[in-house]
Amino acid sequence: MLARSVAAALCAVGYDVSMFGMVPTPTLAFGARSRKCVAGFSVTASHNPPEFSGVKVFNSEGMELAEDDEQRIERALVVGAARSSGRFGTIYEDGEVLDDYVSSVIARFRKARRPLRIAVDCANGPGGLVTPRVLAALGHEVVPVNAQTSWAFPARQPEPTQDNLVDFCRVVSQLGVDLGFAHDGDADRLVMTDGGGDVLPDYYAAIIALHGLGTKSGTVVLSENTSSAVEEEARKLGFDVRRSRIGKSFVLLREVGGVFATEPSKIVDPTWGYWEDGINAAALISSVLSEHPELLSEIKGRAVWHYRQTSVSAGAKMRELIPKAREVFKRLKIAEERMLDGYKIVFNDGSWVMFRRSGTEQKTRLYCEAKSQTMMDLLIQEGLQCIESSL
Repeated sequence: MLARSVAAALCAVGYDVSMFGMVPTPTLAFGARSRKCVAGFSVTASHNPPEFSGVKVFNSEGMELAEDDEQRIERALVVGAARSSGRFGTIYEDGEVLDDYVSSVIARFRKARRPLRIAVDCANGPGGLVTPRVLAALGHEVVPVNAQTSWAFPARQPEPTQDNLVDFCRVVSQLGVDLGFAHDGDADRLVMTDGGGDVLPDYYAAIIALHGLGTKSGTVVLSENTSSAVEEEARKLGFDVRRSRIGKSFVLLREVGGVFATEPSKIVDPTWGYWEDGINAAALISSVLSEHPELLSEIKGRAVWHYRQTSVSAGAKMRELIPKAREVFKRLKIAEERMLDGYKIVFNDGSWVMFRRSGTEQKTRLYCEAKSQTMMDLLIQEGLQCIESSL
């Protein structure tokens, strides 16, 4: 219903519309570029429950809009800037874009010399129409889970968090698989588990993907809340590193001509496209681990970072929160304060805490990372107190 409403609005101002049907958001981005569309519109709630459904807008290259363009659209909505073109557009059904997307992803990778057994939790989203097909075509043995599509997401909440993946992890531990993948509702996100059913920190996927880029030079873009483990590995491999605002890492990636961008559970590979793509990421990671099965154990063996994200269901007043946080945490020896996205404090030992108001919900996010669980617990406890005292 929402998709037809978007199509009708576009036709009303003179545009012809290609309807792709129910496809993952990365497929929409791919289709906008491959079909040479002026723009692409994905009707989705992304990682949120269905009542949060809205519209993601992509440009002709398959990129989500930059912040300046979003603000320009919002201003136009306020003043009612839409104008009739004097003609109505036509709606066309394009049922081939999904197969074109699948074929194009498969063509990017060699068939696995050492096939893996992989469980894939598709969250009842349209990723179930794609990811199992792609991985199977690359030679892996795939066990699809929650692959029946339903807008109601009956199996679990769409966001692939540890709490939402409890049942999947239990299944994975009993399947005898090498690893597990889990998508969000529209498959632009990807979370990994090991064969024992333990959810792996997001930086595992990013580090493995870095090893699969086929280059050891260039700029890697990391969102401000991405783990320091990814930055350390990128520099170790020879990459330059830039930090970006959350949700807009692909914009900076394009500006600097970078080779890779990542945010927690999201990966952008510009050789494929300037969009977040959990399906391409699954193909890339499985290909790397097929060639280098020891890599996962190596990452586990040197992992020293403890990372956690939580939130408070209210929007904190940042003007009040910042001085309170600065005062509370000054005894931990602050090395740096950053305002690139929200407020981030980095300590002398590399640990950090970051506060940020959500851009999609009335929540205040808290991100923390430390090299000890004790430090992590302290950052979480005092960070939450800072937020609650600033509501």
